[in-house]
Amino acid sequence: MIREMILPRPLVLMPLLLGLSSLGLPAQAATRGFTITSFDAIRVDAPVTVVVKTGSGASARAEGDQSALDRLKVDVSGRLLIVTMARPRSGEKSGGAATLRLSTGMIDRIVLTGGGSVTVDRMKGLQGQIVLGGNGDVGVADVALDRIDVALAGGGRATLSGRTGVANIRVNGPGAVAAEGLRARQASIANDGPGSVTLTAEVTAKVVSTGSGDVTIGGKPACTVDNRGTGRIQCGDESY
Repeated sequence: MIREMILPRPLVLMPLLLGLSSLGLPAQAATRGFTITSFDAIRVDAPVTVVVKTGSGASARAEGDQSALDRLKVDVSGRLLIVTMARPRSGEKSGGAATLRLSTGMIDRIVLTGGGSVTVDRMKGLQGQIVLGGNGDVGVADVALDRIDVALAGGGRATLSGRTGVANIRVNGPGAVAAEGLRARQASIANDGPGSVTLTAEVTAKVVSTGSGDVTIGGKPACTVDNRGTGRIQCGDESY
């Protein structure tokens, strides 16, 4: 005896399949554009993720939680782009994450406060400056500068790669300057706290430490070390 197989009708299954296929798919992120003029310095005072692409015209576009985008402010004063975020109104949720994507010709100064992050593809030119406060993160994939100055206070992290003639680094807090991928002909480092510094120097390196953090200088530079703290200092092949 051959039993007849009854197949479900496609039209009956269609709503069920559509419902199953939508499970687990995230909601589409909201977007918002900003009209800006050219800038070469950036200050971020908001808990947002900022991604900067250099070598093109000025543009700004954000994506993420709608509430966060509604409160996000992007302004240019002179050549400085400032990113802030308004406080939530009474009873309003603080909202989720937001990512701001920027483009500009070049960047030579980055200032970050709070818990956001700034990632830049390249810093190129005569001089660059990075000022990092709070617990945020700054990353520069390709440093091509005659001189770079880095000041870190708080628990943040600066990650740098590339080449520079002179690197001046000062650390006051528990954060880290992870610049083993940055090669400097001359390096000057002051570590006054529990933070750590890693760097590669080719010709000379001067280290002054009064804190408990560690300093590691790769390469084979001529080292001048003044260790008045409790941290470990490694410069070239010597420990101090």
